[in-house]
Amino acid sequence: MSEKIVKGRDWAFIVYPESAPKNWREILDETHMRWVESPLHDKDFNPDGTFKKPHWHVMLSADGPITLKAVEKIIEPLNVPAPQKVGSGRGMIRYFIHLDNPEKCQYSRDEIVAHGGADVESYFELTKTNKISVMKDIITYIYENEIDNYADFLMICIQKSDEWFDVAINNNTLAINKMIDGMWLKKKNSL
Repeated sequence: MSEKIVKGRDWAFIVYPESAPKNWREILDETHMRWVESPLHDKDFNPDGTFKKPHWHVMLSADGPITLKAVEKIIEPLNVPAPQKVGSGRGMIRYFIHLDNPEKCQYSRDEIVAHGGADVESYFELTKTNKISVMKDIITYIYENEIDNYADFLMICIQKSDEWFDVAINNNTLAINKMIDGMWLKKKNSL
């Protein structure tokens, strides 16, 4: 029987500072592949309450499927455990900071490092469900605070969050404008 060939576009592995060569980042950079490095996980616990060894999570991304053997050859000089095929790049990058695991130590999104042209922000783009939720918050805010000027509202969005600003300028701008116009008319008619 022939051995099954495992392929994938995204592969994850763990790098331990104590066993990896000091130039492990340069070794990966020389592949000219996209890859993303997590913050150093140095506050994680084992189930028995002891600290886990400090480590980085790394996700290596290819333009097309590559084999497990090819990935193993790329990371061999790093002296790391076996790589794992990633089912969801978005889920993996979110795991880098334990975003969806509140029971684990939370790491800073700002400490995720992109290499080789990787676009970390694309992994955090709002889903359709998130956009609807943000839009509800925006409409409620406009109504409760009687916002009647789009320029003022955009400045509020900049101060509130990147998510609000993104939704305000890239999604549903007509609906937001109509809501603000409605608030302006409501104020004008009550005078």
